[in-house]
Amino acid sequence: MSITYEQVRKGYSPAKSDQERLDVMFRWFARPISFPVAWAFLRLGLTPNAVTMMSLFGNVVGLGLICSGQRVLMIGGVAALLVALVLDAADGNMARAAQIFSPLGEWLEGVGAYVLYGCFHLVGGIGAYRSLGTADPVFAVGSIPPSALIALGAIASISITLTVMVAAKVSVVFPGVERESVVAKRGGGVYGLLFTVGRNLSFPSGLVLPASLLALVARHYELLLGFFAIANVGMFIAVIARCAALGLRHIRGTNM
Repeated sequence: MSITYEQVRKGYSPAKSDQERLDVMFRWFARPISFPVAWAFLRLGLTPNAVTMMSLFGNVVGLGLICSGQRVLMIGGVAALLVALVLDAADGNMARAAQIFSPLGEWLEGVGAYVLYGCFHLVGGIGAYRSLGTADPVFAVGSIPPSALIALGAIASISITLTVMVAAKVSVVFPGVERESVVAKRGGGVYGLLFTVGRNLSFPSGLVLPASLLALVARHYELLLGFFAIANVGMFIAVIARCAALGLRHIRGTNM
């Protein structure tokens, strides 16, 4: 079956567009590029699952390069993650255009996301630490103890991973709590605004990737690690407080 480029574009429904309208990197970067990429892969006979695997592989390769400590390789690692982000958007385009949906593909997509949540800042901290032994460190030597780079990376990685886990668990434990009331990227008052800003900054599919490129080019990766250690902890506190409040409200409602 031959699928046209127009069919690939039409598969991106208004509902999906509305869902991503506040995701800066997806809306303005990954999604526009993903349409021709998806069409080309379909013409080559690739399946959505194959492209999902390519995206997962790109994530692993990118993280490995960032961990190297070589500034040029670290920049290449972030670039690989940007390519993987485009592939992550392309596999969905392919699935909708070809009407090929797979639980395995959805699971693999989730694996790729969690790998990034759990590892990105940690390997960034390790890479920054290892760069001290090279001729081109990626942080301002003397501005921070080198071991603190790993600590900041670990804090940023752990807090954003816990944020995602807490948000995912609350709707399972409390079926009466709507997911959109926690993942309030489309509104929800002050919390919705804070979550939208935090998601666009801190999630691996967000502005953290171009920000990392800038930090590596400027050789001030310590500033990026420090910022996201603080921002991600703040986001974790906000989300866990929101989940606790919604959970208590649900319990009181069922006991009345």
